[in-house]
This record gives sequence, C-alpha cells and structure tokens, in this order.
Amino acid sequence: MLEIDDLMNSELAGFVKKCLRHRAPDPAFHAMQGHNPALSKALYVAWGTVFNTGNVDHNLKEIIRVQLSRAALCNY
Repeated sequence: MLEIDDLMNSELAGFVKKCLRHRAPDPAFHAMQGHNPALSKALYVAWGTVFNTGNVDHNLKEIIRVQLSRAALCNY
C-alpha cells in the first residue's frame, strides 16, 4: 500500500482529498490501487456511480457493503 502523504503528491491527490472530505470511500481505496492510477480512477468513478447516483437499489448497496466488509474481515 502507498502512503496517503505520497498520494497527496500524485495525480490521485484530488480523489484522496474527496475521500477525506466525504469520509467515503476510505483513502486506503487509493492506497491499495495507487500503483496503477488509471485503475484507481476508474474504480473510484465506478464506486461513485454505484453508491452516490441513486441508480442502484438501496437494499443491493447494503448487501454489497456487508459482503465487502466480510471479505475484508471487518466487523462492520
């Protein structure tokens, strides 16, 4: 994983700042994928589309959140 401070000096800085400002997704989202900025940007846009535009049913979003937390062994 890349350091958040290093990401703040990269082309992903705007995305990381937005994550910090909105508190979602976790900036670790970019820290894990920052080695491939194009992938990181594309997945961030996809994440925003799924979770913020209202195009996906709320129940499905909750299922996605739970499955992701289980996959990460998070106590969400």
